[in-house]
Amino acid sequence: MRQTVTETGKVREIKGNMVIVAPNMSAACFGCMNQECKAGGGLITAENPGALPLETGQMVEVSAPGISLLGQALLSLLPPIMGFMAGYTLTRLLFPGAGEGAFAGAGVILLFACAFIVYKARAKFPAKRVYRVTRLVNHLMINHLMINHLNSCQI
Repeated sequence: MRQTVTETGKVREIKGNMVIVAPNMSAACFGCMNQECKAGGGLITAENPGALPLETGQMVEVSAPGISLLGQALLSLLPPIMGFMAGYTLTRLLFPGAGEGAFAGAGVILLFACAFIVYKARAKFPAKRVYRVTRLVNHLMINHLMINHLNSCQI
């Protein structure tokens, strides 16, 4: 089974086979501090490869392959981890008399330096997510899901 990341939202704009979608805000969105997401207003640009008959204001489901998100996660996490390992190892080789605290400290410094570089690189060259419109969403289904969610939240 192929894993995908799926969002539902309302079509804001249609440009040829590209669609701008405003996703429904989940409970997690309200407490999120992700500035990349908020900078674009949380809008998703998606392809409409199936040439679905879309209109502005319709509810649609868009999805992106999970493997693309995994690749982005690895590109974000591996450089800082490698930086820590390099800092620890280089300090151990260059200053063998230093203690474990010095080795770990150098590793942590390079970890944060690499994390900062990755952050700046991602801000300058944002990752392209490949979202595709997968289907039109029935309004009755959304109302049913919202009612079920509200019922499960009641104490």
